[in-house]
Amino acid sequence: MSNRNCKLTTPVVFVLLMIINFSINTSVYAGQNMIKAKVIATMNAGGYTYAQVDDGSKKVWAAGPKTALKTGDKVSITTSMQMDNFHSDALNRTFPVIYFVNHFKMGEKRGSPHAGLHQKKNTMPVNGVNKIKGGYSIADILASKNSLKGKTLQVRGKVTKVSNKVMGENWLHIRDSSSLKDLVVTTKNSATVGDIVIVKGKLALNKDFGYGYVYPIILENSKIVK
Repeated sequence: MSNRNCKLTTPVVFVLLMIINFSINTSVYAGQNMIKAKVIATMNAGGYTYAQVDDGSKKVWAAGPKTALKTGDKVSITTSMQMDNFHSDALNRTFPVIYFVNHFKMGEKRGSPHAGLHQKKNTMPVNGVNKIKGGYSIADILASKNSLKGKTLQVRGKVTKVSNKVMGENWLHIRDSSSLKDLVVTTKNSATVGDIVIVKGKLALNKDFGYGYVYPIILENSKIVK
């Protein structure tokens, strides 16, 4: 993503990472946009871990979920989310450049995720959650997204993830029996993981929330009608 000065707080950054299920793609894991380095300084503050790493040619700072790191550890971090002039209130310090990561990769193992911000991705199919009469399945939406853009749709699904009160909305991930893909829904209504809900909202494509966060498909301003 492009460099920019950032006035977001650390918790907001990590909530954004969570709600879009910020994951590293295969090319990044293969080494693209990645720094492999040794930890030369580390500290925990505000529930997060900050680490300065040295790859032999440069020293950079990274911040991620609270992780047990120590000086000398070898880690890999992604550089996909660079922020310039980031101020940490917890440390009362401004970092000229810092990389935000959703985990510190240590060999083939990930550092422990911060339980308050990350939920394990559910890759299991959902049985018996089919579309309602007059509604759409998630597979229908994925197949016909261009023609459905801007239309108000009703979708029945099982809630697999919840992030409440983010940017004035509650963010739900729902899944049905037609697909292993989640549909992201924004709503003022409340739900809990495991609920079977019917949501009604307007379909948007490639919704850009800034700072490099773009949703390919999202159901906005939704109401839980059942």
